[in-house]
Amino acid sequence: MKLLQRCDHALQAAHYANALRAAGIDCEVRNTTLAGAIGEIPWLECAPQVWLRHALDEAIARELIAQLQRPVTGPEWICGQCAEPSEAQFGSCWRCGANRPER
Repeated sequence: MKLLQRCDHALQAAHYANALRAAGIDCEVRNTTLAGAIGEIPWLECAPQVWLRHALDEAIARELIAQLQRPVTGPEWICGQCAEPSEAQFGSCWRCGANRPER
């Protein structure tokens, strides 16, 4: 096991882990319930962490995390079913749930 990333909160760690798993990278999230111990235990020991099972996946995993941390840019798009505008980072319409049209 190899520590890949310390996260600000458990939701961020879960998001990173889900993206890594979707890319076929075996990982696990640790320290998701230690936030209440901050102050009694140092922050670095309490922070949620994403660990890789295989150190050979580290380079690809770090690149995926870097991609997730970059802001999404681009024009807003219009839903083809309900005509609701959505910002570039959304892959489906918040109003009706339709998938974003391919570019």
